[in-house]
Amino acid sequence: MEHAMPTGDRSDREAIADFMIAHEAALRRRIGAAVRGSPGVDADDVFSTMLRRVDGAAARGTFKMRSAPEAWCFVAQVVQRAVERHRRRAARMAEAIARLAPGARAWDEPDAPADTPERAELVNVMRELERTRPEDAEMVRHRLRGTRWREISAAMGVSEDALRQRWSTLMARLRERLAEDVRTRRS
Repeated sequence: MEHAMPTGDRSDREAIADFMIAHEAALRRRIGAAVRGSPGVDADDVFSTMLRRVDGAAARGTFKMRSAPEAWCFVAQVVQRAVERHRRRAARMAEAIARLAPGARAWDEPDAPADTPERAELVNVMRELERTRPEDAEMVRHRLRGTRWREISAAMGVSEDALRQRWSTLMARLRERLAEDVRTRRS
């Protein structure tokens, strides 16, 4: 069934926002079905990614809101790509955790003896996080256990958006420091 789209002075960005709001429940159901059975993939994360991507396309003018069927088709493509990206990210995270498994106790037992080089490094990272940013250390422990953002938000009393931003900032900072360490070791 074809739906007439609003016309006039309204921007495509506003029209797509209205479409997303009107169809949020259906979009969440589709995303939930798409991620079902994908360990480490959070439907809320995919929904958030989809919203950012669709809004970005509308803001850049690469997506024009002409009809509901066209919007559904575009959003379905964005969702499919987002789910695939999140699955790859979850698989990489699982591989990284498996590689670090001998030292993974560092996150739960920072005072236990460091019996492997990986564990010693993780113990140092964890101690530094506990000393300087205990909230970040708590967030890392939750994420390594596979806790969903919604549950972490409730446990820490911080909004999901704020947690995701903190996570992004923390990971960028850690990646930068690790890259510096690698450069230092090579020189």
